[in-house]
Amino acid sequence: MDPIDYLFSLEFHGIKLGLDNITDLLNQLENPQNTYPTIHVGGTNGKGSTIAFLDHMLRASGYKVGRFTSPHLCELNERFMINGVPISSNVLRDITENIAFHAKQFDSPNTFFEANTAIAFEYFKLQKVDVALIEVGMGGRFDSTNVIEPVASIITNIALEHTQYLGNTVEKIAFEKAGIIKKEVPVIVGNLSPEATIVIEKQAESLNAPMLSYDSNADWTIGESSLPLAGGHQADNARLALATAKSIHPHFPKLSLDTALEGIRTTCWPCRMENVLSDPLVIVDVAHNPAGIDTLIKSLENDAIFILSVSTDKDAAAMIHAVSKSAEHIIFTQFDGHRATPIEALAIHCADSPPHTSIHNFEEAIDQGIILAKKTGAPLIITGSIFTAGQARSYLVQAYQAPPMQF
Repeated sequence: MDPIDYLFSLEFHGIKLGLDNITDLLNQLENPQNTYPTIHVGGTNGKGSTIAFLDHMLRASGYKVGRFTSPHLCELNERFMINGVPISSNVLRDITENIAFHAKQFDSPNTFFEANTAIAFEYFKLQKVDVALIEVGMGGRFDSTNVIEPVASIITNIALEHTQYLGNTVEKIAFEKAGIIKKEVPVIVGNLSPEATIVIEKQAESLNAPMLSYDSNADWTIGESSLPLAGGHQADNARLALATAKSIHPHFPKLSLDTALEGIRTTCWPCRMENVLSDPLVIVDVAHNPAGIDTLIKSLENDAIFILSVSTDKDAAAMIHAVSKSAEHIIFTQFDGHRATPIEALAIHCADSPPHTSIHNFEEAIDQGIILAKKTGAPLIITGSIFTAGQARSYLVQAYQAPPMQF
């Protein structure tokens, strides 16, 4: 079987939280994750943006930086980056083939995400990165990335998500995410609710891990630096990255306040309230849960036309309720893939107001949204899932000459 076909075949094994499989696989690979410093980033929303800020800070300081994030927007290669460049397809195939060889020795098959995690760790070892930024896939305690011993852990924020796996309260989800905290390793936290803070503090204290707040910097501050990523919430993500930069400075002496601020100014992270077209204004955003949609809505200056496609494991009703408050019109559609919620199951949550349309074909939905945006003068927002954002971004490049993505 082709190595990439093998990799995607693992999706049929679904989600299995636990560390036994990934530990066995990494032992076969001689534990590549232990050959370079890592920073572990968990939380509900803002993980990718925080990693993007940190990535650019460290690159501006002269370091070779690996970045493992998920899911990808357009191509699988994007999950494995070094200094903003995705892994080449040839190297990806070679590493995947090696991992598939070792994985055959085990009775329990690896999941798609476990294999991805191993690919990232092995790739960063082969390329001799100075540091790797590792994003948690789901939760934290039993996520396959939680085999690393990082120099710092980050928890961005905590809201209800993946409740069938992580629990149905903020406290339960906070407990799972607190699982990435390691003994005596600093944990830097973002804007947490009081309920989540209590849980995180308890875990940090039990492990003698210093707990630092994103807004506690006295001397490392953003000041008047302009943020390249749109949305008021990005200031919190940038401050969280900056607090982390200060914390890890002893490990990375070339990282200074000046290079950190330069990194902030040059940060790129596509599909985060990204203005992709200007006539009409088309914004693509990866908001994929109620908390993300709320953040997106708060950042809008005017009502807009929305194209909405949601994954089956998300709270579509709450997302649609939030969108309805700021929508002149909603176009329901479904991205390509088995994880897309059928549009009939979306439209059922929308009352008579605002007006809404259902269009099965994803690209046709975008075409009609652009026509409507030109007619009304309202901006067009395409959101609801990372898959929605990625497929929309690709189509806008192909059909409307949008600029290519930059990382």
